[in-house]
Amino acid sequence: MIKQKVFEIERNSSRLALNNVFEIANRMYAGVEQYRQQSLDNHKNQLKMAVNLAEVFLQSHFREALKNGVPMEQARQIAFSYLRDFSFGNSDYVWVMDYNANVLSHPDPRFHGGSPQEIRDEQGNPVLAGLVQQAIRDGEGYYHYKWNRIDGEQPLDKVSFIRNYPEWGLVIGSGVYLDDLEDEVRQRKEQALADLRQALQEIKVAKTGYMYVFDSAGHMLIHPNNNLDGVTFTRHQNPVTGKPIYQELMNVADTGRELHYRWDKPDDPGNYAYGKLSLVRYIAGFDWYICSSVYLDELQSSSELLSTRIMILAAVTMLGTLLISSFFVSRITRPLEQLAATALKVCSGDLSARSGIKRDDEIGILASSFDAMVQRLRNSIESLDAKVKQRTDELLATSARAQRMNAVGQLTGGLAHDFNNLLSIIVGNLLLARERFGSSNPELERLLAPAERAARRGADITHRLLAFSRRQPLQPEAVAIERLMQEVTELLESSMPSKYQLSCHADAALAGMRAHIDPGYLENALVNLGLNARDAMVDGGEIHFAARLTEINHPRRWDELVKPGVYIEISVSDTGTGFSADALEQAFEPFFSTKTGGNNSGLGLSMVYGFVKQSAGYIRLENQAEGGARVQLLLPAFAASSADTTHSPQAPEFSLGGGLFLLVEDDPDVRAVVREQLTGLGVHVLEAEDGDEALFLLDTLEPSANDNPEQAPPRLTGVITDVMMPGSINGRSLARLVRQRMPDAVVLLMTGYDSGQELQSGDQPLLRKPFDRSQLAAALMKAAHRRNTPL
Repeated sequence: MIKQKVFEIERNSSRLALNNVFEIANRMYAGVEQYRQQSLDNHKNQLKMAVNLAEVFLQSHFREALKNGVPMEQARQIAFSYLRDFSFGNSDYVWVMDYNANVLSHPDPRFHGGSPQEIRDEQGNPVLAGLVQQAIRDGEGYYHYKWNRIDGEQPLDKVSFIRNYPEWGLVIGSGVYLDDLEDEVRQRKEQALADLRQALQEIKVAKTGYMYVFDSAGHMLIHPNNNLDGVTFTRHQNPVTGKPIYQELMNVADTGRELHYRWDKPDDPGNYAYGKLSLVRYIAGFDWYICSSVYLDELQSSSELLSTRIMILAAVTMLGTLLISSFFVSRITRPLEQLAATALKVCSGDLSARSGIKRDDEIGILASSFDAMVQRLRNSIESLDAKVKQRTDELLATSARAQRMNAVGQLTGGLAHDFNNLLSIIVGNLLLARERFGSSNPELERLLAPAERAARRGADITHRLLAFSRRQPLQPEAVAIERLMQEVTELLESSMPSKYQLSCHADAALAGMRAHIDPGYLENALVNLGLNARDAMVDGGEIHFAARLTEINHPRRWDELVKPGVYIEISVSDTGTGFSADALEQAFEPFFSTKTGGNNSGLGLSMVYGFVKQSAGYIRLENQAEGGARVQLLLPAFAASSADTTHSPQAPEFSLGGGLFLLVEDDPDVRAVVREQLTGLGVHVLEAEDGDEALFLLDTLEPSANDNPEQAPPRLTGVITDVMMPGSINGRSLARLVRQRMPDAVVLLMTGYDSGQELQSGDQPLLRKPFDRSQLAAALMKAAHRRNTPL
C-alpha cells in the first residue's frame, strides 16, 4: 500500500508541476493580451493628441495670419504644408480633407490633392468620402479601414481618430497601422517564451524527468535536449503504436489522461525500451502544448526507497513514543493533573484551594508559584475590581469621544470637499456674469451681489469645516510663537472695549525655539479663542495669553495621550463663567455653540481643534479653580536655525499675456470656470482631465534638440493642476515632474481640501478653492516668482 501511495504521490507531483507551469504560461498569455489592449488604447490616445495638437497649431497660425493681414487661403496653404511634414510614432502622420473629400494635406504625394474617385476600398466604395460623412455625422470618433503605407502598395488594416471642424469646413484625422501593434505583441510573446524557458530549466521531475513545449505544427519550442530543441519532430514515432508521437501528445492534452510510450535514455541512446509517462496541457492563445515527461522506473524506485524509510521511521517512532509516554505518566502527567484540578477549583471561585505538591524540580517550583499566586490574587482582587472598573469607564468615554470626532471629521471633510468644487463653479460663474452683463444691467447687479456674498460665506464655512476635519491645506513654516502671540494680543486689544483687559506673557526659554506650523491658521485660532473669551464675559474681565516651553518625558493625557518630546504650551484664560458640562463634552464638535444669534456658525473651536491636530499637536479645555475657563494648546517645538530667517532673492517681473498653460482638473464644470478665468487673463489653455492625460500632453509638447524651430510644438508657459485627482499620479507629483523637466515653467497647485499631509510645504504657492480671476492672477504671479524654488 505504501509503495502504491508513494508511486501515486510521485506521479501527482509531475502533474502538479505541469499545472503550475501551465498557470504561469496562462498568466503570460493574459499579460500579452492585456498588453495588446493597453497598446491599442495608448495608440488611440496618441492619435487623439496628434489631432488636438494640429487643432492648436491651426488656431495659432490662423490667428497670426489674421493679425498680420495674410489672406486666409494663403494661411491655410502654409499651415497645411507644415502639417504635411509632421510625424510621430512609427512614421504616423496627420491628414486634412475638406467636406468634398479633397485631400488638402497628406505626406504621401500619391494622395495629397487627390479626388475621392481615385481612392476606393476592395468593394469599390470611396474610402475618403465615407470617412468625411461619418466624421460630419458623429463629430469625432475612431474608424477602422484599410490604407496603404507611405510608398507602399498593399492596403493594411488601420485605425484612425477623425474630428470634424465645421468652423473651418475641415476634417482632420490621424491613424495607426494595426500590424505595428501586432509586431509589439509578437515581441512580447517571444519574451514570454524566453521567460518560460528560463523557468523550465529550474524544474526537475523525479530524477531525470523534464518538461518541454511544442506547437500544433510539431515544432519543438523548448526542450532540454539540444538534439530536439528548436527542431520539427513530426517524424518521431511512438515505438509502441508506430504513430507520430506529437499527434498522440496533442490527443491527450487537457484530458487528464497520461500518454504511455517507450523512449531511449541519455545514457542508452537509440534503445527505445524504457517506459515513460507524459501529461499535456494546451494554451490555445499561444498554440503551446506543455508536456511533463518522467521514466516509470524512476517513479517505482523512488516509491520503494521512500516506503522502506517510512517503515523504519515508524518503528523507531513507536518505540520512542512508548518510552517517553511511561516517563510522562510517572513524572509529569499525574502532578500536572493534580495542578489542573486545583486550577479548576480556583477558576470556579474557590480561592482557598491549594495544589499540595512539594517537589524540588520544575513542577514543584510551578506548583508553589501557583499557590502563592492564588494567595496574592485573593488579597488584591477586591481593590483590583474597583480600579479596573474606574479605568474601563475612562477608556470607554475617551474611545467614544474619539470615534465620534473621527466620524464627524470624515463626514465634514467629504462635504467640504464637494462644496468647495460646487462653490468654485458658483463663484466663478457669478463673477463671469457680473463681468459680462452686470455693468449694463443694474437690476442684475443687485441680484448678483447677495448671491456672491452668500457663496463666499459658504466658502468660509467649508474652510472652517476642513480645519476641523484636518483636511485643510496648510503651508507651515518656522514660527516664533512669542512674537505672533504678541501681535494677536495687540490686534484684539485695539478692537475690544476698555472693559476687557488683555495681557500676554511668554517665557524667556522660547527665544531660541520655533514651531513648524501655518502662522495664518495659528493666528486665526488665537483670535477665535480670544473672541470666545470675550463673549464669555458680558460685563468685562481679563483675558490672558501665555506661552511656555515644556518637556514631556512620559505619556500624558490631554485630548489623547501626548507623545514624549519638547513642546510649546499656549494657554488662553479668562475670568468668565467657564465651561458647562455639555460644553466640555461637545465643544469641539462642529455647529455646537452656547451662543445665541444667527451669525454664530459654531465652528470656531472646531476649527481650532482641527488645526491643532493637523499640526501634530494636542488641545485641552478646563475650568480654573479661581473661576473662568482656560484653553491650552500643545505644539511640537524645535530649535531655531539661521535657515529660518533666510530670504529668497527678488525674482524678475513676469507677464501672463500670450502664454500657453496646461490646466489639469478632473471636474469638468470647475475646469470650464478656470479656463474662462485664464482666457480672461489673456493666456492660451490646454486641458487635461487627470494626471495621466497631462503626462501624455507633456511628453508630446516637450521640445526636442532635433526639432525644427518653425515646426516645433508650442512651448508651455506653465501648469495649473488640482491636487486630488483620479489616476496614477496626483497634482503634487505632477507639479514636481513638471519642475524637473521645465525648471522655468510656472507651476500652481489648486485644491479644495487635502486628504493627508501632502501640502505641508511653504515653498510651493497654493490656491484654495473657490477663487476669482484676480486671486488666480495673483497666485500665478507668486508662482512665477518661485519658478526656481525646488518642490
